[in-house]
Amino acid sequence: MTDAPAIEFVHEQTPIVDLLNLPGSPVGALGQRSPSELGMSLGAFTLYPQVDLLVGFDDNVFATPAPAIGSAFTVIRPQLELRSEWLNHYLRLLAGGGFGFYAAAPTQNFQNYNIRLDGRLDIRNDFYLTGLVAFQRATEALGTPNVTFSQAPTVADSLAAEVSLYQRFNRFFYQLTATATKYWYYEYSNIASLGLPAQSRNRTEFEERVRLGYEVSEGISVWLQPGINQRRYESPTNTVGQQRDSNGWFMNLGATAVLSPKTQLEGFVGYQTLSYPADGTSTNSMIFGLRGVWNGYEPLTLRPAIMRSINESALINYQNYISTTIGVDFTYQINGPWQAVGGVAYNIAEFTPAFGVANVNPRTDYFFRGSIGLLYSIRPQIQIGPLYEYASGWSTDVAAGGPAYTRNIFSIRLVARH
Repeated sequence: MTDAPAIEFVHEQTPIVDLLNLPGSPVGALGQRSPSELGMSLGAFTLYPQVDLLVGFDDNVFATPAPAIGSAFTVIRPQLELRSEWLNHYLRLLAGGGFGFYAAAPTQNFQNYNIRLDGRLDIRNDFYLTGLVAFQRATEALGTPNVTFSQAPTVADSLAAEVSLYQRFNRFFYQLTATATKYWYYEYSNIASLGLPAQSRNRTEFEERVRLGYEVSEGISVWLQPGINQRRYESPTNTVGQQRDSNGWFMNLGATAVLSPKTQLEGFVGYQTLSYPADGTSTNSMIFGLRGVWNGYEPLTLRPAIMRSINESALINYQNYISTTIGVDFTYQINGPWQAVGGVAYNIAEFTPAFGVANVNPRTDYFFRGSIGLLYSIRPQIQIGPLYEYASGWSTDVAAGGPAYTRNIFSIRLVARH
């Protein structure tokens, strides 16, 4: 399963798979804009360009205990979205990036980018094929789960592909989906003694699932989704002699609610297991998730991002970790040109000791992040205003490299779109 994005903070980057596209709905339906919104018409397509600029100060760039090192920074995030306006079929191209520069900590500079093409081929009414291919370069920022590096963060490339077939019979529907994601890692600093080098983390993840659902009423569906996954490492045995290839399965029970063009939510609860053939061990966990957009009160838009899943670990002493993220971000139209933005997120990372490693302490890492900002619309195309972000991390095993920090980030944000 894929982690849900929590909140778009200063250092976050767009995930390779946009989890706000609800399965069973046309690709991109959740994010479609109304004709009255911004955009440039290009024949049968509409182009939405945007650039986001942040200039500010981070009082703990390396996410370490005191004494901390602060630095002024600049982050530039351009984005282009090209969306078809056809009556049948659908095509969308997304391209963006994030480029950060730190005056007093150049090892934290990052250059990230992503590109995604997704679409829908209508075979006939209530029967269509969807697919996507995406590439992303992302930075594993310090002060986030699973990161143990002391200076320059590791860079991760991802190449993802997905194909899905959806068909509906009266109120019943099914959806068959297969995904594959290849990961490459590049290290730009000395790896901590408890961390795996990049070549031991390169892998490919596969997932196959089927969704069987029933529409209870218009816009409200319930479904059962079983699936299997495989995780295969480029080096079957890593640098410390561990074999981390795994096979897994999951079973989810969920519901999708499309209440209006601006309110669409999907949630599930289920069970997931990963089995490791090399040593005969397994990791089992209850999983759950909630994602979407709620706009039941017109001035306020909420975007929840809740996810619990089993993720791969970058630490030599731990096989994997169970990640639980609970977050929500919001926009609130105060009055006239003023808009409040922000959000909170709380993450728990529960690590599973690796097979055969002696004297490993139980370890759970905790992370909290929150942000609040105020934007003023100079024109419909331009917004500017202050943004404050607070982050902290703590652990049950600080002595072994667990997080222990607080972080304050002050910035001015400028958003320009057309």
